[in-house]
Amino acid sequence: MFKPTEKNQMKIFVGFLIICIIIIAAALVISCSTKDAGNEVDLRLHDIWALGSINDEEFVKDELNNHPVIEIYLKEERIHGNAGCNTINGKVEVDDSNITFSEIISTEMACPGDLEQRFLTALKMVDNYKIEKLRLFLYEGEAERLVFRKID
Repeated sequence: MFKPTEKNQMKIFVGFLIICIIIIAAALVISCSTKDAGNEVDLRLHDIWALGSINDEEFVKDELNNHPVIEIYLKEERIHGNAGCNTINGKVEVDDSNITFSEIISTEMACPGDLEQRFLTALKMVDNYKIEKLRLFLYEGEAERLVFRKID
């Protein structure tokens, strides 16, 4: 029967330690390589935002419409909110200062006025953003389409 000596036990332990280090190093390399170092996401986006203006026109709440609000969930790449009358859900993709909203669906209540249509149209047009002084500015190119204020 094999009886390990102290020297053999040390070799087994060192071999085991080397295998563990290799596995950990491989896991770190794989996890780091799946992240694109140039694509940083601004975590301040992950919040609740209330509409301030559409196409440079200040939003003024009236008795007919709710306040349009979006909540951005970065990890799940989705949004949820209210377009002024109907509840909305959709997809959001963020890459550096680029942002797009797609696959937006909403409930289908009849709504007064054109606020909701203007809001959803502008939301679908945006392609970049900036956050400044607790405000989220959404642009199509250089044209400001929507401005939100942080409410959470």
